[in-house]
Amino acid sequence: MLQGGGVNDSERQIFLLVILIIFLSSSKKSFWFLVFPMCVIYAIYSPIGLMFGKPTYQYVASVFATDFLESKEFFYQIPKVNYLYPFVIIFGVVLYRYIIVRFDIKLYRNKTVVIIAVIFSMLNQSPSEFFKTIIKSSIEVKNELVKLNEIKPKSDWGESFIDKSIYNTYILVIGESARKDYHGAYGYPINNTPFMSRANGYLIDGLMSGGTNTVASLRLMLTKPNVDRWEPNYSLNIIDLIKSAGIETYWISNQGYFGDFDTPISAIASKSDHKFFLKSGDYASKNTSDFILLDKIKDIVINNHNKKFIVVHLYGSHPNACDRINDYKKIINIKDKKYDYLNCYVSSIQKTDLFLEKLNNFMRENDNSYSMIYFSDHGQAHREIGGEIYFNNNRASKLHFDVPLFMISSDDDSRHECKSFKSGFNFVNGIASWVGIKNKKIDSNYSLFDCNDDPNDFGVKKYIESIELELDPAIDLRGK
Repeated sequence: MLQGGGVNDSERQIFLLVILIIFLSSSKKSFWFLVFPMCVIYAIYSPIGLMFGKPTYQYVASVFATDFLESKEFFYQIPKVNYLYPFVIIFGVVLYRYIIVRFDIKLYRNKTVVIIAVIFSMLNQSPSEFFKTIIKSSIEVKNELVKLNEIKPKSDWGESFIDKSIYNTYILVIGESARKDYHGAYGYPINNTPFMSRANGYLIDGLMSGGTNTVASLRLMLTKPNVDRWEPNYSLNIIDLIKSAGIETYWISNQGYFGDFDTPISAIASKSDHKFFLKSGDYASKNTSDFILLDKIKDIVINNHNKKFIVVHLYGSHPNACDRINDYKKIINIKDKKYDYLNCYVSSIQKTDLFLEKLNNFMRENDNSYSMIYFSDHGQAHREIGGEIYFNNNRASKLHFDVPLFMISSDDDSRHECKSFKSGFNFVNGIASWVGIKNKKIDSNYSLFDCNDDPNDFGVKKYIESIELELDPAIDLRGK
């Protein structure tokens, strides 16, 4: 039960849980109304907890932001043997009840006193920690969604104006789950990014994402956050900033969409003048390719010659990565099944690179004044399951925050590669500078592409140092 709940399963905690069950079993009612429901909840969560650990804010937020297809893929990642644990837990507790009743076994004396004492002794121990985490995380998510609904008509940017805005079209491409060290452009030994590796523009080595999954990261990177508390400010979001300068906004996404304010990301997207989601409505159960987004972008560029800002949110390398390349080939042949999934992951990054190349080629032919930025929302962590190495976001890697950052523009005639630390918490400042927007709440001197280190990481490096997982560098698939 404790392992399945992802909480402390030391001998002491196991002993305390056993004592709790034994003494609560002194009463038929306390067994069936306390012990049994507790064990059932642990049992239901155990297949997930054995793989991803205890529920956290990020995990609960991901549940809110996940559609049917993502849920199906999520459960496919869980080893089949994990689904036996709920039956083992429930069978075990029922068998225990049968034995103590059948043989009239009593391991207690004064039942009332002992039950009260045991319950209070458990309040700050592992059995109740699981429920406290669920309640705390759920309340945090609920409060954030309530806050989103409260602020939906409001923007606190005030007046903005355009100053030295060079291009007619700005395109912000958001990658998904693409860790920097798996890109050929950043040194990965397999060249899965031929376009990013050779194109003129700026390749920045040093961007740190805002979190370890889509919601946790983008809610901070696409708003001007409270950097001390790591909290987003939805009244200062990137779309409202662009609109405050009189620029038309578009949001084109291959991510799931439920309603305007069902997730922090859809709340920001809903602010756009125009939004298009491949996976909303009838698309919710389809594994749609990122390439389909190109047609929508082409339609916008061809039919709208006004100044515009287009956000393109890819499905990229989202787990399950093998489903991301249904319409694409694997980059190399792998002999060892252990690395099959990583082969899909590396290939999905190559597919994203091809997407960027196709988009850039179209823009060069149809818009002589454009600039495009690509970055990823977060990385992932290795995990070996059933003899095969997978990637997932539900536990943190020391390399989880390292993501690519690439910019290419219509007038680029040279290539620049810079190793400079850039905090995702400054991302909105960087986008404002890129577009040429002036606002009193923006640092007008900040640039993502000045090749200088940000002076403050706002505690990210300290957090990374606290991650207990050993360093898990990219795995070279050559010869595997």
